[in-house]
Amino acid sequence: MKRKKKRNSSVVTFTILSDDVNKVVTRFRMRKPLVYVLFTIPIIPVVALIYYVYVNLNQQAEIEALSGNLATETTKSEQLEQTVSMLEAETGDTKEKLEELTELEQQMRNYINELPTMVDPSGGLHISVDEQDMVESADGTSFLPSSELLVQYKDTLAVMDEVSDELRYTPTAWPTIPNSFSSDYGVRSDPLNSSEAFHTGVDIRGYYGTPVYATADGTVTMAEYYGSYGNAIRIRHSGTYQTLYGHLSSIDVEVGDVVKKGDTIGTIGSTGRSTGPHLHYEVVKNGEPIDPKPYFNIYGEYDVE
Repeated sequence: MKRKKKRNSSVVTFTILSDDVNKVVTRFRMRKPLVYVLFTIPIIPVVALIYYVYVNLNQQAEIEALSGNLATETTKSEQLEQTVSMLEAETGDTKEKLEELTELEQQMRNYINELPTMVDPSGGLHISVDEQDMVESADGTSFLPSSELLVQYKDTLAVMDEVSDELRYTPTAWPTIPNSFSSDYGVRSDPLNSSEAFHTGVDIRGYYGTPVYATADGTVTMAEYYGSYGNAIRIRHSGTYQTLYGHLSSIDVEVGDVVKKGDTIGTIGSTGRSTGPHLHYEVVKNGEPIDPKPYFNIYGEYDVE
């Protein structure tokens, strides 16, 4: 018996036929690995192109996302700058009004000090007047002040009462024993994460348990733990002003309590988002926080730097 030849499975035979019967049939053989290589070579550029397109699309998506984030942050920055500019303008208006109020109060004090007075057992305020400001009584026994002088006197008292009443509800007193400021009002570097943030009040250093005072007459509208403010108190002084006292160690008032300027309402602590004992103090005017510093110096009693 003839033994069958073992077919070589590692070789591929290619036959080229011609439509001319007289031509010899051409055959050639190639090893399979080489055939695979020849078939693979055209596929590589296609795969590379697909990969390039995929990578490019992902990068484009990342660029668009980063551009969107940049636009959002830019918008936030512009809004923050607008807020700061608006608050600076309001602070300027507040300073002007406080200066006018202080000047008016000083004029009233000077006017009172300049009035000649004398004290007798009956008490009261006696104002010396010129003869033209006096009219003779009906019975001719005495002289009485003219109506113009009485009107002027009543107007003066009315202005004094109005100024005094307005000052009662304006937060001009210090909220605690003056020591020093650890942080001012406005944009600052946040002490906990070192990022830029807007500080809506001032921080005043103090020891645990130092008394905290109401800075004007008003009604307590909040006395509780208030998020990052910790133990906090809010007082409404009028339709214009509110004040807030934060990070307290104790709260000594309740909602609804009516307090006077200088009343003790709590003590300094370090509750809430705080790095140490201090008082966070805010003045809010017409719903917007403003710089409290100008109000501390309305009477010229403290040198606020």
